[in-house]
Amino acid sequence: MADVPAQRAELMAPYRHPARHVAAVVWHRTVALRSGMAIGVLSTLAGTAGLVAGEPLLALLLVVGVLTLISMGFSWAFVTASETLPLLRAWRQRSVLRDVLEQRPHAGSEDPDLVHDLFAVTVEDDGWLYTWRYRPLAWDEEPALEQVEVPGRPRYAAEVILERRFDARDAALAAEQLVDAQESAARREALAAAQAAHVVERAALDEHELEEARTTAAALQRSTGQR
Repeated sequence: MADVPAQRAELMAPYRHPARHVAAVVWHRTVALRSGMAIGVLSTLAGTAGLVAGEPLLALLLVVGVLTLISMGFSWAFVTASETLPLLRAWRQRSVLRDVLEQRPHAGSEDPDLVHDLFAVTVEDDGWLYTWRYRPLAWDEEPALEQVEVPGRPRYAAEVILERRFDARDAALAAEQLVDAQESAARREALAAAQAAHVVERAALDEHELEEARTTAAALQRSTGQR
């Protein structure tokens, strides 16, 4: 499972080019594929050398190498396609939680560059307002057992974090309660965006401080004989 990146562009890259990322995963996890491709390349090179040198038996390796490369390439493409297509179908599914997320009053106010949690409110038939937290998922990440997967690009893991009963006997009051809940969700989302920005800034500062420490250490190590 991949870690969720801090930058939105990095999070979205696999969603935009899923076949490329699935192909890389298939390559790294399949030893037989890598071995077969290596054998194919070596056989092709040996066969080419034999053909140039006029060695018929050695030149036969060229045919073996080419056939091996074609076979391995077909297998790689087949597995990649068979694993990419279900992802595409799943990402294109619609869900009520996705609609609620996209139609929340503060939609579009999230940080355009950083990844952070989003919040939206649903109205339940049994008289409750649910505030949902949407956690962005890496392209190959699965939600926890208690969370609901929200399809789309990116996918989200959604869970209820707050329940509030609305007044079913007074529609005007219930509408006010919904607005209050949505405003609270908007504040939570703004706080999540601020926290994400703080984490990124802190990481950049830590890296700067580490680089300064390395520079100073290098200067001091000359006097201790470490350099």
